[in-house]
Amino acid sequence: MSEIQAKAVKFISVIGGIAGAALCIALAALQIEKDTVTAVLLLLLAVVFLVLIYPLYQIAKLAEIAAAQENKIITIAKNQAKMESEVDRYSPTMTQQPIRKTTSGNQGTTLTIPRAAERTIQIPVKPTAPSPQKEKMVTGDYRQEVPSRMFNGQTGEVTAISDTQKNVGTTTELHRRLRATPRIIPRMMTQPIAAGGLHTVAVRYDNTVVAVGNDQYQQINVNEWNDVIAVCAGTHHTLGLTSDGTCLATGYKDLGQCQVSDWNNVYAVAAGAGHSVGLLENGTCVATGDNTYGQCNVRDWTDIVAISANSNYTVGLKSDGTLIVVGAIKKGDWGAIKWSGIHTVATGGYHTVGLKSDGTCVAVGNNANKQCEVTRWKDITAIAAGNFHTVGLKADGTCVAVGHNGQGQCNVTLWKDIIAIAAGRNHTVGLTKNGTLVATGENTYGQTSVFGIASIKTM
Repeated sequence: MSEIQAKAVKFISVIGGIAGAALCIALAALQIEKDTVTAVLLLLLAVVFLVLIYPLYQIAKLAEIAAAQENKIITIAKNQAKMESEVDRYSPTMTQQPIRKTTSGNQGTTLTIPRAAERTIQIPVKPTAPSPQKEKMVTGDYRQEVPSRMFNGQTGEVTAISDTQKNVGTTTELHRRLRATPRIIPRMMTQPIAAGGLHTVAVRYDNTVVAVGNDQYQQINVNEWNDVIAVCAGTHHTLGLTSDGTCLATGYKDLGQCQVSDWNNVYAVAAGAGHSVGLLENGTCVATGDNTYGQCNVRDWTDIVAISANSNYTVGLKSDGTLIVVGAIKKGDWGAIKWSGIHTVATGGYHTVGLKSDGTCVAVGNNANKQCEVTRWKDITAIAAGNFHTVGLKADGTCVAVGHNGQGQCNVTLWKDIIAIAAGRNHTVGLTKNGTLVATGENTYGQTSVFGIASIKTM
């Protein structure tokens, strides 16, 4: 019953009941002197008409409420379908740079954090194996250097080597500011897993790649990839970062999003719906693909330390913890530029999430499914954003999630020992500390069929 029909039934039940009762009373008055029994029966019938008014009215009212709710659901579904269509089955990907670690006898451990220029932290203690379940707060002297890269195929470790490592005394004003502020070094700086629109990708210990899900555009055609240290996934394409700083790509390419073969000295990659972005060693960026909204206009960016790509916009995280954004920003997403103290950023379907150094989160943008309600989260070490949901990884290896859960993409509360997360259009993937995968959410194309996939890189 439609809402209009329900209102019509309400009107008829009231008017009809009153009119029927009035007619019966009038006939009873005419029959009272001729036939008393008939008059009494007519009066009883009038009472019946009056009594029926209330239940019929209530039934019609409930039908009207149900119809209104149904119309509201249909409207929300249409709006969401329109948004998903505009997003083009978007899958966000957040990529971060790796920390390189070197050891020098009894002098301690050197951690080199890739930034616009390399910063090296000297920890003057005997090196010990860090716990995989904790973060380490470190401070120290920073020095600038021009890095080269050395890759260990057995461990998967990328090490920065410099010709100026003995030049400890030179610092810049930026280095002095950084030295005055403790830096949180997360346990996981590379992203060995990625969730695309309808597919899932992961890097194995031997630096080969495995993928499951939709292969309509050969976006999971990664079986022949080698020497890969990080992956990211767009809506219908996949990018791989190799140890020598070059990139691989497969999948839908009509917009030019897979034209990355000429990229060099790349530290991180990110993929949107129709574009790809690369972060170079010197803190600048390159981009290719759909530029309808200016989402590829990143050539003038500098001092970038991390990147994230949405369907039609790109976010860069600067070394001072602020953000820079290009592309089509809707529903308040530009507000993310006003943030400061950001450590990690993730972009979803019209919403942006930031992770601060203290483990708390902020979010702006579309909140129709409460995907931005992350301000109460604590002890978060990593974040991921899907079309209409947001996922957080806690320091204890458990996960939290908010937002649309129509496909079960937020059912992560029972996950344990997680060290990395990724969010696709309507699915979520987690990497456990033993190198296996867990996944929840939409599985139309097998994108969450990850049981049995093992030996995934955990560092």
